[in-house]
Amino acid sequence: MRKLAGSHILLGAICLLALTGCAGRPAQNALPTSPPTVVVSPPPTATPSLPSPTATPSLPSLTATPSPTAAPTLTATPAPPTAPPLATVATPAATSVVTPSATAPAAVAVLITGAAVNLRSGPGTAYPVVGQASAGQRYPALARSAAGDWWQIDANGLPAWVSASLAAIEGDAAALPAPTPVEPAAAPAAAVQVYETTLTIPTYPYAAFTTELVDPATGWSYRRFDREAYEASNPQPAPVVYRAVVLENEYLKLILLPELGGRIYQVIFKPTGSNQLYQNPVLKPSPWGPAEQGGWLAAGGIEWGLPVAEHGYAWGDSWGHITTTLGPDAAGVTLFMPDAGHLRADVDVILRAGEAAFTIQPRIVNPSGQAASYQFWLDAMLAPGPANRPGPNLRFILPTDQVTVHSRGDDFLPAAGEAMDWAVHDGVDVSRLGNWNDWLGVFERPAAHGPFAGVYDPDVDEGMVRVFPPAATPGSKIFAMGYAAPIDPAVYTDDGSAYVELQGGVTATYDEEATLAAGDSYTWRETWFPVAGIGGVSSADGNGALYVSPTDGGLTVGLFPVQALHGRIEVIVDGQTVGDEAASISPAQPWRRELPAAAGASRVVVRFFDQSGAVVLHFEQRL
Repeated sequence: MRKLAGSHILLGAICLLALTGCAGRPAQNALPTSPPTVVVSPPPTATPSLPSPTATPSLPSLTATPSPTAAPTLTATPAPPTAPPLATVATPAATSVVTPSATAPAAVAVLITGAAVNLRSGPGTAYPVVGQASAGQRYPALARSAAGDWWQIDANGLPAWVSASLAAIEGDAAALPAPTPVEPAAAPAAAVQVYETTLTIPTYPYAAFTTELVDPATGWSYRRFDREAYEASNPQPAPVVYRAVVLENEYLKLILLPELGGRIYQVIFKPTGSNQLYQNPVLKPSPWGPAEQGGWLAAGGIEWGLPVAEHGYAWGDSWGHITTTLGPDAAGVTLFMPDAGHLRADVDVILRAGEAAFTIQPRIVNPSGQAASYQFWLDAMLAPGPANRPGPNLRFILPTDQVTVHSRGDDFLPAAGEAMDWAVHDGVDVSRLGNWNDWLGVFERPAAHGPFAGVYDPDVDEGMVRVFPPAATPGSKIFAMGYAAPIDPAVYTDDGSAYVELQGGVTATYDEEATLAAGDSYTWRETWFPVAGIGGVSSADGNGALYVSPTDGGLTVGLFPVQALHGRIEVIVDGQTVGDEAASISPAQPWRRELPAAAGASRVVVRFFDQSGAVVLHFEQRL
């Protein structure tokens, strides 16, 4: 984040699913946010995949039904007339999809007239939602219901049904077959729940003070915020209802806000009850973000910034979403930007049963006929623990010995673009937030070392870890407002709350751009998880985290697994076994011990053997 003199626009109200469970209607205060004409592109390296506790299946058939909450009427910008591909959606099972007749006439088409319309696996609201469509999109017609109140369409290879009340038929509807549908099967109970609800968030009325402009460098449209006029209006927040999608298992509850840039808004770690992400209690335009946009909304959560750095243009756009089940033990949400013929992003968020970790898989797609240059940064705003603000002992965890300064408020630190030692610079431990005066943002130098980065606050004994493939995402950045003399929180919130940022990007710094060839896509996978009860984080991978810290006469050793394990823990220090015990550990009951070790110990190996004797966790840490 950089300090700017302007302020930012943001998506206002939201789009709720209503109309017999078929139409999602945007909110009255929402900004027109259809994606701009974009030129963007990812890096040319192959897509590495991340170690994860269990194999990650590809995203498949969808089974979640939206909640019947009524939504305010909203004015949505129609999408382009060509229908966007439904991201990684497999055809639903034959029990819930009516297969169209091969004789369906190709000349008949269905034009979507509703603002945001649910597509279903059968002709009725009892059938699962398999996708969404927007006003102005046109699809080939495959069939009709016997009553003529539903049309089956070909949504880019996915047979789906749309209510006739939300679409218009073009051609001879009588020529369409009317097959007998199979009754929808009851969805089996799953260990991972995916469902929709609503959140009411006090929101400042910034939408009326924005103007649509086009960035000539990228071709994207964006909303320019007029802060002077906004402040002259004496703005006051008012409650706005936002549609939310929830992924939940025994350890985690994730809440996503599709209409607010598709962000992950909350990650609640159930064993402690804490939301690990910062959650701004009010949506208020701040003066940061891309300078040309005039502002940005520090809403909190994890957002997707593209096609430019400094939070991008899409953080306040309304994104589409598809909920999915991946068998009985996993579920996910695909968040996607409408296909406007230019570079766009889709993001899969997957949660598995029995794991206190979730997977994020971004996909950058360039459907245009020419190469596109762009930035893509995911930005997590964090405040581990119950207070919704970081404490002075919060630690930034970067596995590097040097960083590059992006921006800073303290003149005694190196200038922007210069190297700085990490974690101790000129005798000051800059990994500890309480040692900061003003704001600071740094990148790992020369690029991300990986495979992890994170934050941990020992005062609340909680933190958050990102595990990622550094070859695919060479950007690793942290930022905070400062501590002793921070940026005034009133700039972005009304209650004095605060946050720190952990970012990952497809380039090493904001000074570079990635390029994606015409027709190509770029994807990678990373794992995020809360950590608690072990005192800190020294190392991490997709299976858990290790903490090792010297003490008087020994070592503190903590082990946090992302899933329950039963077996034996072995700790070896400089070749000597100092701990070997039977253990049952889990995200709710991590393992932590004070162990003897000689002064000057240099290497610690920690292994967890399951009941068959196989090694399921293995960490080596230099001291």
